[in-house]
Amino acid sequence: MNRRLVALAPLAAAAALLAFFPAPVGADAVDDAVKNFEDYLKNKPESQGLRNQIAELSLKKDPRVAEALKPLLKHKDDDVKIAVAQNIGKQGDPKIVPILKQMIDMKDMDEKPKVMAALIEGVGDAAPKANYEFLIKLAKKYLDQNQDIASAAYRAAANWVTAETVDDLVAELGRADYVTQNDNAVKKASRGACRPVIQDLLKKITGQNISDVKIWKEWWDKEKKTWKPPVSGTGEKKDINASDEFSDSAYGFVIKRPSRAWLFRKQEGNNPYLVLEALDEGQRAAWIDLTVLGTKNLKSRTADAMAEEWKGILEGKFRDIKEGAEWAKKTRVSGKNAVEQILFGAHKDFDAVAMHNVYMEEGEVMYMFHCYWKSGKPQALKDDIETILKTFKLTR
Repeated sequence: MNRRLVALAPLAAAAALLAFFPAPVGADAVDDAVKNFEDYLKNKPESQGLRNQIAELSLKKDPRVAEALKPLLKHKDDDVKIAVAQNIGKQGDPKIVPILKQMIDMKDMDEKPKVMAALIEGVGDAAPKANYEFLIKLAKKYLDQNQDIASAAYRAAANWVTAETVDDLVAELGRADYVTQNDNAVKKASRGACRPVIQDLLKKITGQNISDVKIWKEWWDKEKKTWKPPVSGTGEKKDINASDEFSDSAYGFVIKRPSRAWLFRKQEGNNPYLVLEALDEGQRAAWIDLTVLGTKNLKSRTADAMAEEWKGILEGKFRDIKEGAEWAKKTRVSGKNAVEQILFGAHKDFDAVAMHNVYMEEGEVMYMFHCYWKSGKPQALKDDIETILKTFKLTR
C-alpha cells in the first residue's frame, strides 16, 4: 500500500469521528459573541442600537456576558444602564451583586427610580436567596414612596420562594390595601399600584387564584404551618375533573356536577373564577360562570345591589328579553339569603338563551352565578343547572 495513504488513514478516521461527534460550540460561541459585542462598542453606537445588542447578547446566559456588560453600568445614558441592569443578573454570576448594591445605595439614586428599579431586579435575578432580606427591606421602605422601586423589590424578593416569602407578601398585601383619607397622594398611588403586583406574585408562588386581600390572609392563616414551596419539575397538574365535586379552600365552597357531561374549568384570571360547561354535538350548550370577589372594592356590595347592577348590564346584552323576566327574586343558597334572576330572550352573542343568575354575599365575599342554556339544546341540561345550583355549599 502507498505509504502516504497509510499515513493519512488515521487522520481520515479522526475526521470521520469528529463529523459523527461534533465538538461543543457553546464556549466558542459565547467568546465570539462577547468579542463581537466589544468590537461593536468601539464604534460608540447610539442608545437604541446598543440596547438591542445588549438584549441579544444577554440571551447567552453566561457569566462572561456579565463581565462584558459590567462597564456599561457607568454609561452616561440611563436607558442603557437600565438595559444592562435588567439583563446582567440573568447571567448567573453572583459576583455582580456588590456592584449593583453599591449603585442602589448611591445618594442620587432616589431621583432615578427606573434605574434603581432595574438594579434591584438585577440583584434578585443574580442571587435572591443571599439578598432576600435586603430586597424585602427595600420593598417595605418604598411601598409608600415610589411604586416603581417597591414593585421591583417585591418581584426581586419573590425570586426566592419560601414560606417566609409568602408570609411577608401576604403582610405587605395588607399594607398595600390599606389607605385612609389622611394619606397623601404619593402614598395612595404607590400602594394602589403595588397591590396588584403583590397579588400576582402570590398567585404565581402559591398557585392560588385569590384576588381578595381578606381571603389571602384567611387562607394563609390556615396553610402557613404546613405549606411547602412547589418543587419545579415534580408532580403533575391536578385534574379538576377527576372528581364530580369541586372543592375550593380559598373562598370556602364546594360544588358538584350532575354527570360527566359537565366539565369543570378554571380560568387564568378571576372572572369568572370557575366555569362548568356541557357540550352538545361539540358545541357549548349550557354553562355556568361562577365569579367570586371580595366586596371591599366593589361598587355593589350586597346581593340586591349586585343584581340591580347586572340588570342594567344584561339589558344591554340582549336584543330583546321576553315578558315575565324576574330581576330580583328572593331565594336561598347554602342556607343564606340570595337574589336570583330568571330571563329568556335573544342574546346578542348567544342568540336564544335562558338565564338563571344568582347573587349571594357572605363574609364580605360576593358569589355570582351566571347560568346559560341555549334554546334547542337538550332540556336535561337546563334541568342540570338547577341541580348544580342546589349542590353549592359554603365551607368557610
